[in-house]
Amino acid sequence: MPRYVTLISQASYKRAHDYLVKLRAGKQPGAFLQQHLAGIELDSLTVEQFLEKLIRTKRPQIFAESAVTGDGSDWNLIELGLLGDISIAAPVTFFDNGRHTHPEIHKPPFTGWLLFVPGALLRNGRSHTPADWNEVVKNEQIDEDAYCRLYERRLLPGFLFINEQMQQRGKQALITVPGLGCGMFAGPFQGQLGEMLKRTLQRFVTKHAASFNHVRAIYYDPYRECQNKRHEIGELSFLVRPLTHGNEHKPQLCHPTTYEESGDDFSNCELVSAVAWDHVSWPGNDFYVGSRATDDGVKGAATDVTAVLTGISGTYNPQTNQYEPPTTYHTWNDLILKEKPDLMLCTTLRIFPPTP
Repeated sequence: MPRYVTLISQASYKRAHDYLVKLRAGKQPGAFLQQHLAGIELDSLTVEQFLEKLIRTKRPQIFAESAVTGDGSDWNLIELGLLGDISIAAPVTFFDNGRHTHPEIHKPPFTGWLLFVPGALLRNGRSHTPADWNEVVKNEQIDEDAYCRLYERRLLPGFLFINEQMQQRGKQALITVPGLGCGMFAGPFQGQLGEMLKRTLQRFVTKHAASFNHVRAIYYDPYRECQNKRHEIGELSFLVRPLTHGNEHKPQLCHPTTYEESGDDFSNCELVSAVAWDHVSWPGNDFYVGSRATDDGVKGAATDVTAVLTGISGTYNPQTNQYEPPTTYHTWNDLILKEKPDLMLCTTLRIFPPTP
């Protein structure tokens, strides 16, 4: 049984059901999904089995903003939207503090969670419509309400799951959040979305604060966008702390007590770090080919999430600052090509909010 959990909202689960109904009626799937559905009687597929087929169209390493067409020759826009709505929560060990280069090694390492959430994908390097464009862009401008709805749908399952886990452990979560969708995904809006995501997170937390009673703090790091701010929302602290604005010593994988400010006590917190994931990659993305570069790749390299996903243990190398596969493999991608582990959904899916 895998240790990770796949998460989806009730609304997205219904969208998956509705798409499966259309496929049964003869709608053409994208080419990659069609390969996975070959020879399968669609009438016999459950929604969970269908979603598992869909998630297995993901590639270990691929950049959705540049390598995806989205016109059906790989995936279509419905499939990309569904993939964007699936998140993964993985229990991990943190070996370093997540600085992109020259990180501080944790001695000893400690445990927590990574929460992989795709940001809004508003760029397509192949001159086709980006995956999330039609939902959030109106008249060439971001519709902020639509943008908020997208992030609420994608973030709420993970936050509710983490709150549940902390409640069971008698702990509180400190959640670090990068600029989801604010980098290359932002397309023509790059450099403008850090502030909008801040407002979105604030609205999201304010709306659902009563359901986040085991989340102590959210530490939002939009890198160079926004100004340092702090908001208290009920019992939850929302800290806006861009890395380049005097917070260089606090990257996103520090021990929770590192983020304490005057009057704070985060000693009973577990670290949960949201990851700027990709619609069509495995969690960890560029790290599968040995690159510690993007948010996804850094958090893949700094933790044992590759072992959690593949079921095969590696070792953290403090010289390379990477969690490396067994020595018979050069990279984790080499391991996947040979061992052929698959992403599992049928046995790992949780739907939030749960049905009463």
